[in-house]
Amino acid sequence: MEPHSKHGQPGWLGAWLQDRCHQGFDVPEAECLCLRMYYRFDGIPMALRHQLSRVTLASTFAELARRGWVRTAEGADDDVLTPQYWQHLLTPDYHRSVPIYDYALGEEAFQRLQPSLG
Repeated sequence: MEPHSKHGQPGWLGAWLQDRCHQGFDVPEAECLCLRMYYRFDGIPMALRHQLSRVTLASTFAELARRGWVRTAEGADDDVLTPQYWQHLLTPDYHRSVPIYDYALGEEAFQRLQPSLG
């Protein structure tokens, strides 16, 4: 439990994400977005970058999953609702033989957060 929870308040990374993409993401897209934000913080406002630590980002995505912004399949495991799920996702596995995440899907998801110029 975070001592000073900012969930839902202005200045919370989760509020910025929800404001930028109202419909949210399915779990695979959200995972790639979370990883993209952890490994590449360009495009994220400076005022929010202090929230990109593994623990804070995991807490944010768990809260977004509990709110339904991260959409799970019907009957899916509730692990996605916990910060531990997201922390495990963000923990490097140096024995992995495949890329850390789907870079293209992460960029595609992140682009959905950007304001349209049309």
